[in-house]
Amino acid sequence: MIRILLTLLFLALPAQAQDFPALYAVTGVAADDVLNIRSRPDAGAPIIGALAPDSTGVEVLGRSGNWALVSAGEGMGYASLRFLSREPGPSWAALEAPLTCIGTEPFWTLEIDPAAESTRFRTPEAPDPAAKPITGLWPAQPWARSAAVGLADGLAVLTGAECSDGMSDRSYGIAVDIFRTLSGREIRLAGCCSLGRP
Repeated sequence: MIRILLTLLFLALPAQAQDFPALYAVTGVAADDVLNIRSRPDAGAPIIGALAPDSTGVEVLGRSGNWALVSAGEGMGYASLRFLSREPGPSWAALEAPLTCIGTEPFWTLEIDPAAESTRFRTPEAPDPAAKPITGLWPAQPWARSAAVGLADGLAVLTGAECSDGMSDRSYGIAVDIFRTLSGREIRLAGCCSLGRP
């Protein structure tokens, strides 16, 4: 019996980890007020940003008690979960919603749009490339934290994990490794992803 319970708990853990990042909407804040973002999960902590009372698509990376970890410009902060409600939809790991991935050295952006079954890989040299088809989608499963997107010239492997862009104090909730073959050359890139379009 104990072995069965431990197995069920082990299988449930990755699914819980995939609950973040997720998109939330601000609720219960007066039209002439804002939802403060604080430096720590504490009502007395300094205010470092704010969310409008009608904000939607707020990316929550995790929680600390009754506080949500959210982006605050180039950094991170905490907003009260009392005034945030999760937007409907599956986990990011289902690969049903748009994702935007970024990386540096060299700078690049990968936009993934499962609904349109397309991707766009932008660089400073190619800022407006044509969309290319997604060649396959491998959503994460309860026993596997990683998901993958087949690109026209390779593969993007996404993992729910804390990720830094190396340029700011902002954190991301999805890490990505991209493997491409271009003109006979194998290229590997690493970066971070956020939910939604840029």
